[in-house]
Amino acid sequence: MMSPFQMEVACVVVGGGPAGYAAALAAAKGGCSTLLVERHGFLGGMGTAAGLGCFLNYHFHGRDLADSIYRELIDSMLAKGTCYRGDGGNIDLFDPEALKREMETRIQAEGGQLLYHVLLCEVVRDGEFWKLTFAAKGGSVVVTCRHVIDATGDGDACALAGAKMTHGRKSDGATQPMSMIVQMGGFDPEAWSRAGGYLTVEGYAGAGDRYREEITAARRAGKWTIPRETISMVWSVPGDPSRIMVNGTRIQGLSACDPREHTKAEIEGRRQAVELVSFFREYIPGFKDAYLLQTGPQVGVRESRRIVGRQTLTEDDVFSSRVPADAITLCAYPIDVHQPDGTETDMDVNGADYLYGISYGCLLPAGLDNIIAAGRCISATHEAAGSFRVMPTCMSIGQAAGTAVAMAYASGVTLGQIDGGSVRQRMRAAPSDTAGART
Repeated sequence: MMSPFQMEVACVVVGGGPAGYAAALAAAKGGCSTLLVERHGFLGGMGTAAGLGCFLNYHFHGRDLADSIYRELIDSMLAKGTCYRGDGGNIDLFDPEALKREMETRIQAEGGQLLYHVLLCEVVRDGEFWKLTFAAKGGSVVVTCRHVIDATGDGDACALAGAKMTHGRKSDGATQPMSMIVQMGGFDPEAWSRAGGYLTVEGYAGAGDRYREEITAARRAGKWTIPRETISMVWSVPGDPSRIMVNGTRIQGLSACDPREHTKAEIEGRRQAVELVSFFREYIPGFKDAYLLQTGPQVGVRESRRIVGRQTLTEDDVFSSRVPADAITLCAYPIDVHQPDGTETDMDVNGADYLYGISYGCLLPAGLDNIIAAGRCISATHEAAGSFRVMPTCMSIGQAAGTAVAMAYASGVTLGQIDGGSVRQRMRAAPSDTAGART
């Protein structure tokens, strides 16, 4: 029997997606010894593991709501040519492979430690500390820490620690469907443009929420079985306009927290990917010679478990543009809910008029301390989660969690004793923040 490998740090961040990346970076920058643990062999979460190479960096009436860690990441990638801006400034499109390296380099530059290819198995309280056990190739890894940041997306760490959880919508626990991002090669930008398709000045294609008539025709011909009426997004990969990413699959009725159902979702996603490529080859100009280049290394997950927190974000908070005193970030993305059991996507057309804040209490599991959630697993209703789940907002939530941990560690207090308004002030004081970018 192999002995467990022991580690001790001040803070463990579980999950290396946008929220976990920002949380680890903020904690490390704040002087807290930090270990970022990821089950894959790279960072980026849905941006890399699911191949979703676009950040919906939503603005409010022209004002950029992104926080400093997001902006410094994107500015660096723009300078390197591994990212480009979409029209309107609300979307940043990036190369998933470049994002992997950019994120891990920045974590290491701030003294953060990385641990890949491990899976969280147990979270227990040991006096004033948390003890986390991970399964790994060489045996188990046991990490002792004072603070835990759950950035798993599914709330795994909080659930194992005994936090009360919710799953999906209130009525039946059903979640927004999963999607398999499809990457195609062999795209012809000139043929696309001649048929009226939009190209940027750099020659990149882009389209969103369209092809309803073509999908209807394909369904009538028995060539479309995917349960959706439009294609959500089509966009070119930075550096190569002939490579196209498509968000157009829909996998319903399965839970990302059930390994059997998650397996079915992966298999169904790849089946739909083949069908999607055939559809584009036959019905969409510019794709006559297209071929399946890659599906995401894992299926994309929009929703699963969420914590029951000391505060809960609701759709009423969004609709009323509520900004609580302990808000740690702002969001203006519309409530965007892909129906768990339908073919349509419900996006609130008035979303551009809502600017709301996310309470620090939404990150804190009720009844537990020194463990904090970050990203899409914070405390919220199904409807409200349809708004803040976009990756840049999740990155801001992660930055807030990491900032709070650094403040608690430096002051010798618990996370529950930290004031959310003070966290926000610390985030706004970050060096890369642009004057006047936020209120």
